[in-house]
Amino acid sequence: MTHNSSCHCYPIMTAVFIGFLAMNLRLSSAADENTEVKTKKLTELSVAPSSHQEFASSRPSWVDVSPSLEGSVHRLPVTSIPCRTESLCEDALNANLRGAVENYIETLTGAEESSRLITLDDAWISQHRDKAKYYVGTVLKGNETLYESATELVFDQEDQEMIRRLWRRNQVSERLAILGFLSGVTATLFIGIAATLSMVTRRAEQRVAM
Repeated sequence: MTHNSSCHCYPIMTAVFIGFLAMNLRLSSAADENTEVKTKKLTELSVAPSSHQEFASSRPSWVDVSPSLEGSVHRLPVTSIPCRTESLCEDALNANLRGAVENYIETLTGAEESSRLITLDDAWISQHRDKAKYYVGTVLKGNETLYESATELVFDQEDQEMIRRLWRRNQVSERLAILGFLSGVTATLFIGIAATLSMVTRRAEQRVAM
């Protein structure tokens, strides 16, 4: 009886021992992960992250204001991405201005394809920049000093109506083009049918004559 009881205990003791080892391994692994996380956080704190940006104290508040599309005058603040030089900032700002105008056209007309059909050049966009609102300043990104520029687009009721009028004109032109195409197809089909009927008629007359 004693011998049998000892035999039954061995598997139990072995399972307990293995479980104890597995628990120690998990605890050791968790401790290593916590140490790694803490070390990583300390490293991140000691070096300014590249995504962190500090703007100049002279940065005007209107730069971060959301676009205003209510009332008779619409205003859209536009900012460049941070660049290494002021001249690059101006190029980036012009690119963002074009993008802002395209988005504005789509919003005003309610049609995504309208910005593709309505083309407003850089000269027109420049005329609608608020000359009183232009900013160039520094941006501290990580350990690097960059530059940014910003301005504001202004569209009054006349500008808004002009854009809507251009969109309506494009819609009419597109419909006329479709109508002309359909008319051409219809005329071609009519001519083809008439020619076929004429040929069939001639063959029928020839058979009757024979």
